[in-house]
Amino acid sequence: DCYDYLNEIHRRKNIKAIYFFLAAEKNGEYDKQILPSCRAMQTLIRKHAALYETGLHPSWQSHSDYAVFSAEKNLLETITGKEVTRSRQHYIWFTLPTHYEWLMKAGITDDYSMGYGSINGFRASTASVFQWYNLATESETGLTIHPFCFMDANCYYEQRLNTKESYDELLKYMKVCKQANGVFSC
Repeated sequence: DCYDYLNEIHRRKNIKAIYFFLAAEKNGEYDKQILPSCRAMQTLIRKHAALYETGLHPSWQSHSDYAVFSAEKNLLETITGKEVTRSRQHYIWFTLPTHYEWLMKAGITDDYSMGYGSINGFRASTASVFQWYNLATESETGLTIHPFCFMDANCYYEQRLNTKESYDELLKYMKVCKQANGVFSC
């Protein structure tokens, strides 16, 4: 539980964080969290929804079932008392165009899943925010994609980097984004 620590950093450095909450109603092989039915979890979510932008972290279980995805979004909206318009896929697992179509159908306007889940880099080949174009229907959409190029878990679990190597990689991507006048997001 590092929320107080993170909140202090955000306050001190004036960082506008977005918290994505997993709202699966039951745990599974890849969905392991304090369930949103727990009063303490609801309190934590409400506290952060009052301080920051929040979004949905759709469960692994929702990947193949729109009804589960929609129920999770509705549950998070009930807990926060706010409309949920942001999403970041669990394990960065999504299928195009299906999942982006689901997001739009559910009222999600901003997605933060466009990055690699196993190595750092530019999955979308850009560090700029962009509107998703649906190639399947040859149509412009209103879904805004916020690509990211760095994830600490990639350094630790996948690339097996030590702390210094991870920090150096973070600085490298920050520099590249700055040079390209892009947005550094992680």
